[in-house]
Amino acid sequence: METLHLELGVSARLTAGLATMHVFAGAMLGLSSLPWWLVGPALAALVASLVFYLRREGLRFAPAAIVSVSLYPDCRCTFQTRSGARHEASLLGSSFVAPYLTVLGLKLADSRLARHVVILPDSVDVECFRKLRVLLKWRCNEKC
Repeated sequence: METLHLELGVSARLTAGLATMHVFAGAMLGLSSLPWWLVGPALAALVASLVFYLRREGLRFAPAAIVSVSLYPDCRCTFQTRSGARHEASLLGSSFVAPYLTVLGLKLADSRLARHVVILPDSVDVECFRKLRVLLKWRCNEKC
């Protein structure tokens, strides 16, 4: 089996989902009986969260946004960020595979922290998305 290389693009579905959930959370804060001096900072934190995740995950504009992933036959992985940095990682058991969504849990070789990459079908080539799901489900499942 050959190396699978994915170029990740903008996901309209993920962008819409992130915006919807943040707006919903903001509406719930607004409808709550919390005092205004708690609601204001909480709304500011929600807006900051929305901007952060839209830039990094939905639109992939942020320097730390993952823009390409290469998955090798032995289930090792490398990824590249928007800033051009390349990182080696191993797949975690927390990776999730479904026809509508794939989440890669990546453990960086030089860090204690993990990164997660949300991949929806509208952000990558359809055939590459299918190959990724097959590889993760049937080959890397026991190695995670």
